[in-house]
Amino acid sequence: MAYIYMDESGDLGFNDYELNSKFFIITFLIANNEKEISNVMKNLYKWMEGKKVRRKKSAFFHANQEWKASVKRALDLASRRDIRVVSLVLQKDIISWKDKENIHSLYNKAVWYLLEQCERRNYLTYKDKHYFIASRKETKRQLNENFISYLESSHSDLLDIDIIIDNPSQVKWLELVDPISFAIYQKYEYWDLELYSLIKNKIILELQNFN
Repeated sequence: MAYIYMDESGDLGFNDYELNSKFFIITFLIANNEKEISNVMKNLYKWMEGKKVRRKKSAFFHANQEWKASVKRALDLASRRDIRVVSLVLQKDIISWKDKENIHSLYNKAVWYLLEQCERRNYLTYKDKHYFIASRKETKRQLNENFISYLESSHSDLLDIDIIIDNPSQVKWLELVDPISFAIYQKYEYWDLELYSLIKNKIILELQNFN
């Protein structure tokens, strides 16, 4: 059995060069044992409590809203567990105008492409049951349903995979992929490797753009 947790960093806006990010990052956290992830978050919260590190108001751990010490601790703990990280880095200024005009389609294609690359490289084995779990990125139900339908119709029929869209406050282990994706984002958007260096040893695939 394998668990694939997905999150993204940056945005897919193209209207304002000053406000919109230059890169958009999609990140998968892959674990064969769900306990590998749960133990990280449990240890993180225990550490934060011991250090009296104040949480932000968010209902779940969100890297760009937490203290850097907490984010670094999360990455350090994750780097010691049996997990794998794959990511797709989209450089937005080279994305075609056709894709820019339909960002929901672009998002779906990008996620499918990364999932396909995991299949081709045998990161996901056909003999196992897989659970693909993503954050609820949209408030509109129809968009989430379209996202699920697209992935289900695109991935290999040979791969046994359930696709689930949920809230990190309900699926707590989604919290861990957020700081990992954030660390990769900091590398590309700001040329800042401080956080990235803490999780680099777990990144097995880091693709840039796609056709």
